[in-house]
Amino acid sequence: MKPLTNRIHERTVTARIADWPRILPTRHRATPADAGFGSSRFSTISGSFRVLYAAEDFPTAFAEAVVRDRFEGKSRRFLYRPFLDGLCVTSIGSGRALKLIDLTGGAAYEAGVDTDTSRARQHSSGQELSEAIHSQLPDIDGILFNSRLTTGRCLGIYNRAFATLSGTTPIGVLQSSLLTGELTRLGITVRRKRGYARP
Repeated sequence: MKPLTNRIHERTVTARIADWPRILPTRHRATPADAGFGSSRFSTISGSFRVLYAAEDFPTAFAEAVVRDRFEGKSRRFLYRPFLDGLCVTSIGSGRALKLIDLTGGAAYEAGVDTDTSRARQHSSGQELSEAIHSQLPDIDGILFNSRLTTGRCLGIYNRAFATLSGTTPIGVLQSSLLTGELTRLGITVRRKRGYARP
């Protein structure tokens, strides 16, 4: 693991968050401010921590958790109701200011960090950096970064800060008042199942 540069330390910010949307599987709706292990942009390589992701707005959360790259090069855009039925949305807040490494904007470039950490599809660079931050900076609660999809701000929060987080009672993504506008903006049609158009 590479030691972190002083310029990374200079990117520390503190912020208390409120109403940051998070889309998660409905099977985890009982624990909206918790997260398990999995492979993601800033997840652990060693299995030593967990990361919860939230976004500053619904379009960014929807892009990161639902759309991703699925419509790249496609003229017709469909999402299927059974898939969306399996998702819910909550809003994440923190009971105190979080101490974060800010990688938004040109921060990675300015700090001499591989810009793939926050901009590449492939996550190995981000995981390596996150492992170093988590290990070498034990007072850091997570990473603030820009979505590579929307450029909106996202948070990756380490489980050592989960105790200060809370989530609103999740609702199904299909029940969100913000979904219709986002589907319209992106030109996405929701179908009941493959081969059947939504009435």
